[in-house]
Amino acid sequence: MPLERELKFSVLDAYVPSLSEVRAALAETPFDVEAAPVQELHDRYFDDEAGSLRTAGLALRRRRLGAKAWAGLKAAGTTDAGLFERDELEVPLADADDVPWPDVVVQRLTGLVDVDALEPRVELETTRVAFRVLRDGVRVADLCFDAVAARAPGAERGAYFDEVEIEARAGTTRDDLERIAEAVDGLVKLTPNPVNKLERAAALLLLATW
Repeated sequence: MPLERELKFSVLDAYVPSLSEVRAALAETPFDVEAAPVQELHDRYFDDEAGSLRTAGLALRRRRLGAKAWAGLKAAGTTDAGLFERDELEVPLADADDVPWPDVVVQRLTGLVDVDALEPRVELETTRVAFRVLRDGVRVADLCFDAVAARAPGAERGAYFDEVEIEARAGTTRDDLERIAEAVDGLVKLTPNPVNKLERAAALLLLATW
């Protein structure tokens, strides 16, 4: 599976800086920035009743963005001071809800879980304000300000939190990500986050099976 590399941060409020503010913050670095469209991401994470995927260090989701949908499978990977490096498999779907899991995903899950026993366990609705970070005109990272609403499927109430992610594109190093983060920290106080969105949501929702 391809390697995902990103820095994750908690933030105390939902403030999102403007394009001009981010560009000014990066002025003393090799990076420039451009705005990306605001995204509304709808994620449902699946597991069986025993939490077999969680135990195996895997996270399985269906993601919907507008008319597009994907199946995603992520390994636990490594975490160091907010830097996440993990294998990620993402496969386009015709529909986020009713189509079977793709064969490549089923193959990865064989021997770990009964695919027919998988059910939604956590739902996340994320409003993402993103900036494309460029170096010499080439996109090297995505700087994302995420407002997240989490709930258990069917629950009326949920939990809310805000995060910032800096996700590397191919060839972007940890040093690059940390230099971007250092500049952005002057706009929004960034606290390295040792857990991913799914783990944070499960903890806030007091989901014992996660």
